[in-house]
Amino acid sequence: MKIENFIKRSEGNWKSMRSGHSLAFKQFEEIVSDIRINLLSVNDNEVLNLVKKNNISSGEFTSPFIICWEAESNWEEEKKDTTLNGSCVIVPVPISEEKGIMLRSSGYVENIETKSEYEFLEEGTILLSTNYNKTIAEERIWFISENLRCRSSVIKSSGSNSILQTSYASEIRRLNNLR
Repeated sequence: MKIENFIKRSEGNWKSMRSGHSLAFKQFEEIVSDIRINLLSVNDNEVLNLVKKNNISSGEFTSPFIICWEAESNWEEEKKDTTLNGSCVIVPVPISEEKGIMLRSSGYVENIETKSEYEFLEEGTILLSTNYNKTIAEERIWFISENLRCRSSVIKSSGSNSILQTSYASEIRRLNNLR
């Protein structure tokens, strides 16, 4: 699969239900999120700033997009009504048809600009690997059908390579006029 096709399939509004297991804290967490994935123009200011910082020319990247989310978590019972939200601009830079990097304005694990390496498996699953300052994130995203995708992740300590957290999410596309 090409990265452009994967992003086009991912575009839209999604309802995500994620279960996380923090091995470090011996806790389970349930997260329900609303996720919006929208394509951006190659001339978008945030896209241009991100590629400039990484010395990437306009012909090297494709299909920039933004992910915005609002989530509710049961991690801390006393903060049950707290909504977590954020956004991240992502710019794919293909190296080949199956591999490349993604420039990210904000990371999945640590809130810093970062790069993820991506690779597609034969059946269309995308593997993402991101090295942060203190952790390494490995994610898999695959489509079950046009409107259902799954995501799993493993977060490791970069120093000891020990597993800190695992998670699994089912994401259902919200169809027009349905909430």
